[in-house]
Amino acid sequence: MGVALSALFLLNLHLLRREPPLVCIGEIKAAMNFSKVRVRGVLKSDARMLRDGTVLYLIADETGSLPVFLNRAPTGKLPKAGNPVAATGRLSVGAGNQVRMRVHEAGQIEVLDNASPTTVRGRVAGVWVPSPDSKAPCRITLARPGGSLEIVHWFKPEHQVAVGEQLEIKGTVGFYKGRMQLKVQKPSDIRLHPEG
Repeated sequence: MGVALSALFLLNLHLLRREPPLVCIGEIKAAMNFSKVRVRGVLKSDARMLRDGTVLYLIADETGSLPVFLNRAPTGKLPKAGNPVAATGRLSVGAGNQVRMRVHEAGQIEVLDNASPTTVRGRVAGVWVPSPDSKAPCRITLARPGGSLEIVHWFKPEHQVAVGEQLEIKGTVGFYKGRMQLKVQKPSDIRLHPEG
């Protein structure tokens, strides 16, 4: 009996200490209420202190955004919009199936050094190329199941991108004037993706 209780205690301790799963924000469902998860993305707006002393971080990835509430203010400056972050906490579902995350310790929200690259797929809904003397980036509007995403780059693609093509694009998520963008670093990161 004592051996069985010890084994159960050790199993429970292991489950408490293991890293929670990393999930895409758009895949979070109301049925995940009270689940402990990890999300990674960029701050959609500056982190800010609320009247009750909690800190609000609005974290977004390429699939959606999630309000994350930290119970106690961290020491030092709060991160600004565009900073890559990761957060570990418990999900809660409020009125109207509004999902949020609650974090109890400042160490469970990390400001990351660099945004990790992500890969997205979708159909080209629009292409904009600036004039040759402009410093503006080229833009591709990619239609996806969760909505459209703006892709930006400053190079000539390996092939002429056309409306209707299915693409697979690798880049880093960021925000410009409050809009989410995927920034692409090199031509080989924009590839045709066969449907299927």
